[in-house]
Amino acid sequence: MILLNWEDFLVEAFSSKARLRIIKLLWKSKSINISRIARNLNLSYSSAENNLEALRRAGIIEEIKLGRVRIYRLSDKDEVRDLLRCLLHHELEDF
Repeated sequence: MILLNWEDFLVEAFSSKARLRIIKLLWKSKSINISRIARNLNLSYSSAENNLEALRRAGIIEEIKLGRVRIYRLSDKDEVRDLLRCLLHHELEDF
């Protein structure tokens, strides 16, 4: 889905610490499945799933289905990566 406006992007990306942690993990890992996201961030599967869905709806991440496995990665749209890089500059420097 294409980002509709700046406010929606900010609300979806940063309305919870879990989403911010997911974004940082995806930035570092490139792509990862939902079970590994939940395990790495100490989230329940349903919490990870709900937060990933919100990020997907905002156009921040993409979901790739490989049979029953769902792989997530940050959107490869330049505008999304540029926004994340600007907003999270200090957070992502180590990645």
